[in-house]
Amino acid sequence: MLGNHDALWTLWEVSRAGTQAAAASRLGITASAVGQQLKALEHQVGVALFERVGRRARLTPAGIALVARLGEHLPFLDAALEEAAEAQRTVRGEVSLGGPWPFFRHWLRPRLPALLARHPELRLEVRFDVPSRVARRLLDGELDLGIVGLLPEAPGLEVRPVAQERFVAVASPAYLRRWGTPRSARDFGAHRFIAFDADLAMLAPWWHASLGPKEPLPAQVVCRIANLDEMLALTEAGVGMTVLPDYLVGPALREGRVVALTPEVSRRSPRRPWGTLWVAWRRTAAPTARFLAVRDWLLEGWGTATPAARP
Repeated sequence: MLGNHDALWTLWEVSRAGTQAAAASRLGITASAVGQQLKALEHQVGVALFERVGRRARLTPAGIALVARLGEHLPFLDAALEEAAEAQRTVRGEVSLGGPWPFFRHWLRPRLPALLARHPELRLEVRFDVPSRVARRLLDGELDLGIVGLLPEAPGLEVRPVAQERFVAVASPAYLRRWGTPRSARDFGAHRFIAFDADLAMLAPWWHASLGPKEPLPAQVVCRIANLDEMLALTEAGVGMTVLPDYLVGPALREGRVVALTPEVSRRSPRRPWGTLWVAWRRTAAPTARFLAVRDWLLEGWGTATPAARP
């Protein structure tokens, strides 16, 4: 089986250019290198591919037959290679991106028009999902890029910070009238809470930063629901208090549907009630132009523009 692919390309170029010197110029190598490759190819196939006629070399019948067969395949391979190289250079085709709906609505939606205007041949597929499933879908190849709120424990993923969100504890006026407004850490510990999941995402970071790192987490989690909009809706309905990103609860605060809660504590954690959001992708992802364009666009402005003012 022929393994000297470079020599086959060289033979093809010699047949098209007419001379070894002209082929060498087209290939960007020396005429001596062309001659060596052709001699190695003749040795491999065991037949002479060129014969001397005066001061010129011309193809033998075996050489003509081989070039004819190469002509049936190499141009298509050449076109395929050029197409692959063009895909690597041009922002064209589809990129899939997954992440949480509330953050995408606030952060991604106003940015998308500029990205798609910048790259008119880009096709973006956006999927909404919780961070744990985003990480799995990245590893399974179902997504190219993802936004996650917790660092995934997956060595196969690369991550970079993209934004920060500030957490706010809120409750409805009706709830506070019934159960009272908490002030101290002990007060907060006696209240009912709505949480995102069993890990108390958002709630736990706010709790430790606002009440103290050693304060035990609340025991009365009356509802876990993995949807930020539903958490806010249940809070407005008076089911319990909750902790959510400030950009999500902003309208409800302005309209008086919920009230922000600020503990009165003497010793707080030096940490702020902030959470970091991360862009994640597979370490083995092909660095195509479209992938790099979307990834770099997601990372633009980190450190200067976030969903809320940085501390």
